[in-house]
Amino acid sequence: MTPALRPAAIGIEIGGTKLQSAIVAEDGAVLVRRADAVAPAGGAEAIRAALAGQLADLLATEHGTGGAIRAVGIGFGGPVDRARGVVATSFHVGGWADYPLAAWVADEVRAPLGAVPCLLENDSNAAALAEATVGAGQGARVVFYTNSGSGIGAGLVIAGRLYHGRSGGEMELGHLRLAADGGILEEVASGWAIDRRVREEIAGAPSGCIARLAAATDDPPSARLLPAALAAGDDTARDILAGAAAPYAHALAHVVQLVNPDVIVLGGGVATIGEAWRAAVAARLTPLVMEPFRPGPPVRLAALGADVVPVGAALAALVDCGQAPDGA
Repeated sequence: MTPALRPAAIGIEIGGTKLQSAIVAEDGAVLVRRADAVAPAGGAEAIRAALAGQLADLLATEHGTGGAIRAVGIGFGGPVDRARGVVATSFHVGGWADYPLAAWVADEVRAPLGAVPCLLENDSNAAALAEATVGAGQGARVVFYTNSGSGIGAGLVIAGRLYHGRSGGEMELGHLRLAADGGILEEVASGWAIDRRVREEIAGAPSGCIARLAAATDDPPSARLLPAALAAGDDTARDILAGAAAPYAHALAHVVQLVNPDVIVLGGGVATIGEAWRAAVAARLTPLVMEPFRPGPPVRLAALGADVVPVGAALAALVDCGQAPDGA
């Protein structure tokens, strides 16, 4: 007797430089994945061409995965209009404004799959759902997820469901103003802000630890140098980390005061710094939380790595079409 196929969905991640897609089972297991680096200079059209190739490749392998595709979920790196399946804009790649992305994906998969539902979601929201259901927040009722990389995003999951505000978005932690007349969090705590601090340090101290680490690699100087510098006990690396962790904790204190989540999950490229980043944020958060809420929710590193957005987008699509199991 042929075993029944598991309900599954295609999960897609579209970022500024990264394009991923995967077939994901209802329990969050990745059955098969595809990934490409994309050049922002190629614009949205080049990304769609690469995505069309990925989708064709995935669908050619569907029958060998043990999953039956019921829906498609798209996690997009920017504001989206979920109700219409339209990209509002992209801050990184031209050609996406007002683009009907969900309808385009539906057309791409119609021949092999038929008229399956296609859901467009913000990538941070998708990641939040993944971490809440099958990642670092699994088992918690209220999960706040935030990612720091090319920008800072966030998502809130309550009892297995994403919180959605008015049309146009929600949980834009990176745009929280640190003071009424000050700048926003992204300007001081995103990956590119840390990259800038690293470059400034190299220029100002060309014989310092970070400069020496940069000289040993062909990669552009970035936050990726910090783990090795921290392991070497470099004080400047600790100062750079603290300079980003303090405003991040300040922003998260507002989240705790307003939502009081069961857990906070840190994701994105900056979180790959690891325990040093988690500990720096967590230590600075507790003193900023009102007394009845102390010590505040546990702060954890995201668990799903590069799969987080495709998994979350797929799970969101399965939830939306009623194919996800209870609690997912």
